[in-house]
Amino acid sequence: MSTPVVTEKWAGDLSCSVCRRKRLTAAEFSKKAMEKHRNDPNAPMKCKTCVEAAAQQERDVAAAKTAAAGGAAVPATEGPPESHECSSCKSALPATAFSRSNLSKGPGKQRCLGCVKESEQANLTAGDAALKEKLAAAKAAAAQAEACGTAAEKLAAHSKVAAIEGQMVTGLKPVVLGRGGRGRGGRHGGRFGRGAA
Repeated sequence: MSTPVVTEKWAGDLSCSVCRRKRLTAAEFSKKAMEKHRNDPNAPMKCKTCVEAAAQQERDVAAAKTAAAGGAAVPATEGPPESHECSSCKSALPATAFSRSNLSKGPGKQRCLGCVKESEQANLTAGDAALKEKLAAAKAAAAQAEACGTAAEKLAAHSKVAAIEGQMVTGLKPVVLGRGGRGRGGRHGGRFGRGAA
């Protein structure tokens, strides 16, 4: 029987440019950050923890501005403060309740800081939970194959577990090689396929 892998103690080869932690796995970064890293390996990366800390700081500053604006009297020469509707919660809120990038999206597309936070948290939690569920199901299938499967079934089941664990470390999804091809030349032949003269 195989020894269980303790995924919490894995070490990767990624680093966060903000907190300077090193040897992080892909699970510490968002999917978008990993795509950016694959396109440019030298680009600085922020881990999920640092991204959330920066977002929280922005929300705190916006909340302080909103509180200050709400407590201050509006001069008679000025009208009421400009309000914007959040496309998610449909609330009319002052500009300070939105990030600059969200305000630049225009009406119907802008979301307040609270809704952005909820959405980001839900996406991170759902992505992590889905991958963990997938790994748990693969481990259960491997245990079943180990108990009563053939050697090929055991190998396939354990390979699937290793592929998912690898995805958690590297951020790369497993690729199945050899589908659709017949021989080295592929389905329609080629230099080494059946169609070669």
